[in-house]
Amino acid sequence: MRRNLQSLLIAITAAIAFSSSSVTGEPTKQEPPARPRQTKPSQKPAPEPAEQTVLTTPIQEPDEAMRRAITNLSTQIGLLTDEMRNLRRETERNSGMMELLLNEDRLAKVEDKLQDAANNKAQLDAREQDIQRRLRNIQGELLLRGGLRRDEAEAAIRSELQRALDDVRSHQVAHQHRTAELNEQAARLRARVEILRKKLEVIDVKSGKEEK
Repeated sequence: MRRNLQSLLIAITAAIAFSSSSVTGEPTKQEPPARPRQTKPSQKPAPEPAEQTVLTTPIQEPDEAMRRAITNLSTQIGLLTDEMRNLRRETERNSGMMELLLNEDRLAKVEDKLQDAANNKAQLDAREQDIQRRLRNIQGELLLRGGLRRDEAEAAIRSELQRALDDVRSHQVAHQHRTAELNEQAARLRARVEILRKKLEVIDVKSGKEEK
């Protein structure tokens, strides 16, 4: 009977010791997960600089790319502006050259007409002098033509020569008006040619300065 009681006490003591050890072991096993929970708030400020550097790096790269794109665009616009200015100047020069050639051709034709008019004037003047000479020498005209009635022949010769003289003088008046018109045209064309030449000289000077 005593042995049974001793065995029972030993079993109860062993059970109590085992239960106490198991109870005290559970908190020790749960302590490791509890420690990281307490350290989480203290670790939050640490990643902030790393997150800022990660965020600022992609922002700086697009800004730099945008600056490069704007610089490149400005350069291209400048080149395009230069090309447009050169094209406009070249177009202006070609247009001025064509206009100059046309006006020089017109001037040459007008000057040719003036020369023809001068030749015609000389012929009209010579014809007028010849008719006046013949009018002064009616007797010689009568001898060349002959005739039975001297008075009638002289009157006919005078009338004929006077009509010829009037015709020459009318041509001279018309010729004077025509010559005046040609001189006016020539003066305008000469002035226009001079303006165009100076304009082309200015364009050439500007082009030469930009090339340097």
